[in-house]
Amino acid sequence: MDAKEILLHIKQAELQCELVIEAGHELDRAIKQLQDWSEDWDCQRRACEDVYDAVHLILIHSYQLSRIFWPAKCCGELGLDMCHRAMTLRSEINLPDLRHPLRNETLWRHADELDHSVRDNGSMRRYNAHHLTSFNQVITWMDNEAMFCWLEPGSKTFVFHTEEFALTELLDAVLQLQQDIQHYIKKQHQPNLSLAKRAFYPYEKQWAN
Repeated sequence: MDAKEILLHIKQAELQCELVIEAGHELDRAIKQLQDWSEDWDCQRRACEDVYDAVHLILIHSYQLSRIFWPAKCCGELGLDMCHRAMTLRSEINLPDLRHPLRNETLWRHADELDHSVRDNGSMRRYNAHHLTSFNQVITWMDNEAMFCWLEPGSKTFVFHTEEFALTELLDAVLQLQQDIQHYIKKQHQPNLSLAKRAFYPYEKQWAN
């Protein structure tokens, strides 16, 4: 890949980071609303829906981010190209090949499961109709097929179809990645600025005389 193509993919990753972090802020706001509206059932239900939506936005955009740096398949010509591209991108940002919160199979399975649910027109409605707040400050959801998921707001631990997600760790990793990406982009612009300064210096000196 040339420098322009690398920068294009890096900026795509930066956008996904922004979407994850914004969803994290939405989750914090929804949890606070849930606590503030503890006496109002209708407001609680709406806050639970906002919590659920924010959690899944975090996971969906984290999945998109994950696939930029760790593609699904590395077989065939296209798969090998994607893997080589991902290796280059990881190298540019200094990401590890293996151990990273975004390189997580549960993210990939969650995306597959949610995609399967979206294809069924009734699936998303069945979740939206069953938001509940249970004891011990644990937010729970139950669908019509008795599939259970829950969030513990204090630790931001989310369980979806028996898969567990440490959202705080995930959000921290995405925030760090965003900072690394911004540092990389800034560094890429510095040589151009230096060249511009060197080109301007003789012109400035000429007029000074």
